[in-house]
Amino acid sequence: MNCIQIQTDQTHHLLRQEIFPAETVPTAIRLEPAGERRTGFQGFGVAITGASCYNLAQMEPAERKALLEEVYSKLSFARLTIGSSDYSAELYSYDDVPEDLDLKHFSIDRDKAYIIPMLKEILTVRPDLTLFASPWSPPGWMKTGGAMCGGYMRPEYIDCYTEYILKFLETYQAEGIHISAITPQNEVHTNQKGRMPACIWHPEHEAAFAVRLKKRLKEKGMDTEIWICDHSFLYARETLWQLENCPDLAEHCDGVAFHYYDGAIENTAVIPQRFPHLQLHFTEAGPRLYDHYADDWCKWGGMMIKALSHGYRSFTGWNLMLNEMGGPNIGPFLCGGLITRHSVTGELSYSGQYKAFCHIAPYITPDSVLQPLAVGETFGQSYSVYPKHIQPPLGITVDDRITVITNPNPQKMQAQFTLGGTQWYAELQPESISTFILE
Repeated sequence: MNCIQIQTDQTHHLLRQEIFPAETVPTAIRLEPAGERRTGFQGFGVAITGASCYNLAQMEPAERKALLEEVYSKLSFARLTIGSSDYSAELYSYDDVPEDLDLKHFSIDRDKAYIIPMLKEILTVRPDLTLFASPWSPPGWMKTGGAMCGGYMRPEYIDCYTEYILKFLETYQAEGIHISAITPQNEVHTNQKGRMPACIWHPEHEAAFAVRLKKRLKEKGMDTEIWICDHSFLYARETLWQLENCPDLAEHCDGVAFHYYDGAIENTAVIPQRFPHLQLHFTEAGPRLYDHYADDWCKWGGMMIKALSHGYRSFTGWNLMLNEMGGPNIGPFLCGGLITRHSVTGELSYSGQYKAFCHIAPYITPDSVLQPLAVGETFGQSYSVYPKHIQPPLGITVDDRITVITNPNPQKMQAQFTLGGTQWYAELQPESISTFILE
């Protein structure tokens, strides 16, 4: 039985080399099973935003097909935006006619220019792709201030907005695009100071909308799930309050979605402890354009391992493709795409997040058994040879034949772990992520 280490570090990408069994090395960090063995992870993915579709549409068809085949050999989840987000080429909802309560002017025609065609191409490459969708804002006339950028949702429009979301689901289904889940609002607690499409919802109004929408979905025989919150880990306690205090909410939603921008993923453990039927989904986090864009694989590998270790059912990044300026967008932030396409040369470059996906996503299926790893009892002895600021490596084992380990430190680390009943020794290069596979 052989074990192959596939490593990405500052000088290598997916370097393959053999490692060997070894008895205990006193200075090695020992990674041992810790926490629950888990199953049911549904997939890794990325958001197919309007900006992503615009950039994809600029590519030559053959080049685009080759890229999509590469990406979607690994990814099986995708997030869509309902109307404009900050990473759209243009600002619009599906009904911008004020007080159109009957939604007579509802139309997805603007999505048909490049968004829907790109989605159909992606579904041709990956027909089993799971799609979920999030609105950044209702039509402006349903909100305080009357604009899509900023403001609060007005509760008197909840019934109308429910029908608006149903129309979105139905019209996309008519295009052959099935939406498996909806989040009621992207980042429900922020309006971003009116700088981009956004909307604040009172927690009780969000709950009332989710309950109303779920009832209408059932009446129409639609199987679309509802995941509430869709905001930072920090809001787990408020979401728990909603579930415990808003009538019928816990019975009318299927999951809770989180972003990583504030708080810690450990904050969210209170949700499944109290409501074990609710799934957790990681729905947004993407690379920064000018902050270690291409080499932050340890950051993303570590976050993916944490999500898997805490029982999350999916992990979705932000923006499949942007240009070298982080566009097009109609917001204030400098995000990078999973992949960057230069607007002049057409050259493609890849983020550290994508490189981390390459180390984890191809190896995990919904049937996989996942075992989190933690530094074992030799922590004190082995760490005594390292500087005090050293960070523990993070690891997870898949089906007892694959282990993924990150070393986010500027020092090389020695590591030992058990895989397939055998103890192995490996060297973790500085700032590296490694996948170990039994062959």
